[in-house]
Amino acid sequence: MVEFVSENEEIELKYYDPETTLKELSEELERHRLTCRLKTLECKGCGECCSDSIPVLGLDLQVLQKGLGISFEQAAGSILSLPEKPDMDIRRKSIREMSASASITPLEATLMYEYNNAEPIILARQNGGECCFLQDSLCSRYEIRPYSCGLYLCNMGEKLSYLQEMIIRQGTWHAYYLLGWISEGDIAHNPFLKADSYEKLLLTDFDFNLENALEQMFFYF
Repeated sequence: MVEFVSENEEIELKYYDPETTLKELSEELERHRLTCRLKTLECKGCGECCSDSIPVLGLDLQVLQKGLGISFEQAAGSILSLPEKPDMDIRRKSIREMSASASITPLEATLMYEYNNAEPIILARQNGGECCFLQDSLCSRYEIRPYSCGLYLCNMGEKLSYLQEMIIRQGTWHAYYLLGWISEGDIAHNPFLKADSYEKLLLTDFDFNLENALEQMFFYF
């Protein structure tokens, strides 16, 4: 069960129970934004939101390959734009130094590093800047669109925004793993390693408490 509230021209996550999955989060958010009296009440069909960079997470890679019937190599050459591979030596060094200098745990340092250094794979764009799937202001691949599309809101509250960011960043590092860029051991904490679909992933696993890390980092800097 998950509940949203609409206030101050924003949609915010009010409550979710421990069994709420990522699939349920996006489905309930879709229902809510179609009933609340905000500008997201009805899609204008303008396609403006489809001109933003659209992250493709690890699970999305598998869905796209299966849905389009193409290999990753073919996808990378046509519908995907890849970032540079992460430098794992820099990552490990930065996490060690952050943990020691700011007096935070290695996991907190890892999550902070991943939050600030997650350059996502994105859907390629057409010449006008819009998503490669956009045709006549509508998504031509709606059933296999990336998860971040269903979770997108231009007016989400602080809590919902934080969870969205953590899902995208953890999903980005999971994508690096699926591409063979990093090892499973480097992201042993990553919730995406636990399941093979969004309906099996729990929202609570992405609700990392980083208050201590943020406080320590504030005093450190």
